[in-house]
Amino acid sequence: MISYLFLLRRTLWLQKCCAAWIACALLAGCWDSKEIDTLSIIQGVAIDTDQQDMLELTYQHLIAQKSRRNMYSNVTTLDKDSIQSASREQAKQVSRAPLYSFIRLILISDEAIQKRRIDQLLDTFTRSYKPSRKSLVMIIKGNAKEALNKIGKHQEIPSIDLEALAKNSDLNSKIPSRITLGEISTHISQGADFLIQYIETDGGNHFSGAALISGKTKKFAYRIDEEDVSGINWLLGKTKDSIIKTEMSKSNQSMVFDVEDVHTKLIPHMNGQDLSFTVCIQADTKLNESTVNSVDFLKESFIQTAKEAVQDQIKQTVSHSLNTLQKEMKADVVGFGTKVKVNYPAYWDRVKENWQDTFSQIPIHVKAKVQIKRTGAYSKEEGE
Repeated sequence: MISYLFLLRRTLWLQKCCAAWIACALLAGCWDSKEIDTLSIIQGVAIDTDQQDMLELTYQHLIAQKSRRNMYSNVTTLDKDSIQSASREQAKQVSRAPLYSFIRLILISDEAIQKRRIDQLLDTFTRSYKPSRKSLVMIIKGNAKEALNKIGKHQEIPSIDLEALAKNSDLNSKIPSRITLGEISTHISQGADFLIQYIETDGGNHFSGAALISGKTKKFAYRIDEEDVSGINWLLGKTKDSIIKTEMSKSNQSMVFDVEDVHTKLIPHMNGQDLSFTVCIQADTKLNESTVNSVDFLKESFIQTAKEAVQDQIKQTVSHSLNTLQKEMKADVVGFGTKVKVNYPAYWDRVKENWQDTFSQIPIHVKAKVQIKRTGAYSKEEGE
């Protein structure tokens, strides 16, 4: 009897061990996983067209290794009639399997996007590759592949350097806001005009205004210079942490203010059948630099004069950009149409098909209200 119980317990113990071993074998890891040192991680893609209008695809590979020290990158360029065909051509040149899920950056030459629609150029990235919708998109003057061969000042891998450079739009109002693959998909579905960061490669990769993409043609329409980009950023309320410089007209002396906070409202007005807008901009600033001499920065008279100077500068910058958008380009990249659609849907139904022409004729009044929170000055009592 005792030997029978001992045998039974031993059998149960063996069964439990076998079950645990099988469970571990089935649950541990993924059956379709691949070793990292067999992969080539695509970090950046450049899209160009050649003289025969064939697509020229350039891929920046991060060659993964088990030791991070040994990681390195290389670039391959292929000519094909479609992006999918070019990606398959890599099998002839690259021994490691390309991994597209971690694309940081998609660069498109201005020539390519003048010939082909942006939704067609990006279709395979949203349909097949499935990279993050946060992958950045930029337009390059000239050959896009050159940008993937320019070593950055602080990052060795160009695609990573450009991704980091794009974030500097938070520090300089002359740089357009970075735009992602997901945001572009939204603009395309809405048929809206939008801006993409514009890069030049001479002397190293650097920003040079913005590329305007037409909501109708889905192609490159205009290049917008840095001054107009600054005004557009004020209209969008995206100038926080940037600076604004003013000139004192009587003395030719200047002041530089840091924008600590900014709020912009686009307010539509309907008077019968006449539409107009008021743009209200409120900004909190602080004086960061001044060449103004012999002045008490704490005096109310100086603060009032400085406020008026900043307000005038903002209105001048915004009005200049509005004139460019309305009269020269007939492009609504700020969202005036959306405000009309929400507030006056019946009117919008009548004008939406020809909104560009309607937008170009709308009176827009700009108001700016500035507060100077700090001047960096102190009284004698405070300094003693």
